[in-house]
Amino acid sequence: MVTLTSGKTAVFVRAPEPGERIDGPSDAIEAETHAPNASNDADRPGALDARGLRATLVQAFEEEPPGRQETKRAGEAAGAPPEPASAARSGLLSRVSSSQLVKAAIGIGLVVVFGWMPLQTLLVASSVEAVVNSRVVTVRSPIDGEVAAAPRDFTAWSTAKGAPLLRVVDDKADRARLDDLRRQLADIESERPSLVLRLDQARASLEDQIKQTQQFTDGRIRQLTARIAALNHDLAAASARAEEADAALVRANTLVKSGAMTVSETGRLRRDDTVAAEDEAAARQRLEEASVELDAANQGFFLGDSYNDRPGSAQRAEDMRLRVGDLSAELQARDARAERLRADIADETKRFDKRSDVEVALPVSGRVWEVLTAPGEHVSRGQDLIRLLDCTSAVVTANVSESVYNRLQIGSPVTFRPSAGGEDYPGTVVNLTGAAGAPANFAILPTMLLKEGYHVTVAVPKIAESGECGVGRTGRVIFEKGEVEASATSAEAGALGLRP
Repeated sequence: MVTLTSGKTAVFVRAPEPGERIDGPSDAIEAETHAPNASNDADRPGALDARGLRATLVQAFEEEPPGRQETKRAGEAAGAPPEPASAARSGLLSRVSSSQLVKAAIGIGLVVVFGWMPLQTLLVASSVEAVVNSRVVTVRSPIDGEVAAAPRDFTAWSTAKGAPLLRVVDDKADRARLDDLRRQLADIESERPSLVLRLDQARASLEDQIKQTQQFTDGRIRQLTARIAALNHDLAAASARAEEADAALVRANTLVKSGAMTVSETGRLRRDDTVAAEDEAAARQRLEEASVELDAANQGFFLGDSYNDRPGSAQRAEDMRLRVGDLSAELQARDARAERLRADIADETKRFDKRSDVEVALPVSGRVWEVLTAPGEHVSRGQDLIRLLDCTSAVVTANVSESVYNRLQIGSPVTFRPSAGGEDYPGTVVNLTGAAGAPANFAILPTMLLKEGYHVTVAVPKIAESGECGVGRTGRVIFEKGEVEASATSAEAGALGLRP
């Protein structure tokens, strides 16, 4: 028994047994209408396929017995219409053939649709596994101390958001040098007021001595002026006496010739004339001497028999002037030393701060990968504190089969297709390490990709430029056929710290 289904109708066809005679279609075909949930015997393992069913139907309905064939020919000759059974049999055969052809076409379409993608995958050279990767930067402690603050934010940071805080404090840092400099500066600053006071006193004394010297100079000039005036009068008197003596001598000489005056009296008058002339000359010399002293006094020099060229007030003023100069130089030297000490203290303070309280600068912008310490923990200099992902050096690490690996070259163009969907990223092969893995401090070791043992490193500039730090995102690397970009590959490999 064979079951055919078409829509809601199930047709049961019984194949004739050997030696059995079939008188008509009613003996071989039984039709029954079932509900949509009726069972279908064609799904049984023993059911015939489409070709076997068609052959059975042809054998069952086209091979009629001789008596039936003669009756059919006689009816056709008499012009009688064909039997209804033959028409029904022909319609059933056409319906069965159309249903099987539709099913066959649907099956072929499913095979084409669902089998093309795996077939295309087999025809394109691609990676077995691929993951977005990045270099890990380890930040170490610059000093011995205690961790005062550790980063709590593990997300990527930017200029607006700022970098995570990492601070190390050493309460036992050596500050002897800083304290010594501060003591020296304190000593200088404490001595400065007394030095300024002595300088002010010396300047006041200098002003007094300068005033006294000026007063002495003015008095000496007035004195010399008065003396010159008196000497001028003395000179005038001496000149008058000399003229009188000279006139008396002339008269005496006349009287002597006349015999009215004696010779001795003439000699006395001659002596008086000589004395008067000498007195006039002496008065002129005294006037010249006073004029010289006055000229010297006007120039600030003082001439005399009982003192040197300068009075005592001028000498004391000169001493005060030297003292003021010394005190001013000492004050300037102390101020300069204090300024140097302040600069040294500022530098030493910076060094001390670097030794005692340090905010560790993070060298790259990225994401916190691992925090190795906690607040309150004592750390040593050079101890690892934190590991960061360098988002600017993001790459894709993949493993491939041996046959694909042997066809790759440094600089070969590739396309990275993320598993999450979205746009494809063009890239370049920058390192082929085979079974050895990549010699770089990657966040995800290439050896963790276990499906194949041959490793490839691919530079994808768009992923690195985005700075999203999508480390761990999976995808597929498709290796394209194209020219090798050697120069670009070398630059990218050098930036990533890889050996091309």
